[in-house]
Amino acid sequence: MKKDRAATEEKIYNAFLSILKEKGPQGVGINAIAKEAGVSKELIYRYFGGLKGLLLQYAQKGDFFKSLLVLDNKEQSSVKDLKKFAKEGTKELRDNKLTQEILRWQLLENNSETKDLFKYTNSQISKIFAISDKDTSLNHAFQLMIGGYVYFILLSKFHKKFIDTDLTKEETWDNFDKALEKTIELFNKK
Repeated sequence: MKKDRAATEEKIYNAFLSILKEKGPQGVGINAIAKEAGVSKELIYRYFGGLKGLLLQYAQKGDFFKSLLVLDNKEQSSVKDLKKFAKEGTKELRDNKLTQEILRWQLLENNSETKDLFKYTNSQISKIFAISDKDTSLNHAFQLMIGGYVYFILLSKFHKKFIDTDLTKEETWDNFDKALEKTIELFNKK
C-alpha cells in the first residue's frame, strides 16, 4: 500500500510539474492534474491538500528555488553562507523563468494557493538573514536589497530599463551582485 501511495503521489506531482511547465501557474488546475495523472481529484486533495499542497511540495523539493535547500537544517548562517546564498540565489532567480512566473502570479492575484509556498520560502530565507542578534540592520538591508533585486528581475521581462539602469545587460546584474557582496562586507567589518 505504501509503495502504491508513493508511486501515485509521484505521478500526481509529475503531472502537476508537466502542466505547470507547459501552461504556467495560471493554467494549473486540479481537474487538469487529475486527468494528466489518471487519478481522481479527491486523491489529489487527500494526498496533497489540493493545489496549495502541490505548490508547497514544489518549494520543499527545491523545484521553486533550489538555493533554499542549502538552508535546510541550519539554525543560523554565517557571513560566508550569506555571500554564497546571495550569489547563487540571484543567478538562479534570473535563470528560473517558471519561478519568476509564480512570483508574478502571487503578486498580481495575491491568491490563496501560493500563501503556503511563500510562507515556507520566507521562513527558509529568514534563516540566512539571522546573522547577528546585536545588529538587525543587516537583515533589513538585505531584505530591502533582495526585494529590489526580485522586483528588477520581474520588471525586466516587460521593461528594458529602470530609471537609467539597463536591465538587459549582464553587466548590470553583475554590478547588482557586487553591490550585495560589498554590503555584506560593509556590515561585517569589525
